[in-house]
Amino acid sequence: MVEIIRAFLNGLNIIVILWLLSVKPRHGYEIMKEIERLTGVNSNPSAIYSFLHSLEEEGLILSKWIMEKKARRCYFLTAKGERLLNRLKSLFNKQLRVFTESLMYPSRSKRPSLDSS
Repeated sequence: MVEIIRAFLNGLNIIVILWLLSVKPRHGYEIMKEIERLTGVNSNPSAIYSFLHSLEEEGLILSKWIMEKKARRCYFLTAKGERLLNRLKSLFNKQLRVFTESLMYPSRSKRPSLDSS
């Protein structure tokens, strides 16, 4: 059961990462810690960095080395990433809204009738 929940939350990583980067550019460790804070699931650093690399290969994000107190790779949302985030937000806002509301507030939802009459 725990693995099913973890897989579901990992599937949300793309929208969480794109949203985090839409707020401000972030370095990898900060992204990982924010995902953990938002989902309650400890992230595997190698999986997060691998995922960031694949998002960069897809042109959804880009990275640049920034010199602060120490050199850090900072990730930025691209225009392509912003378009995908907007499409995902629209999906969550429209199609999934009814579904999530019925999960959270079952007494408010109208269950589909099995009777075809």
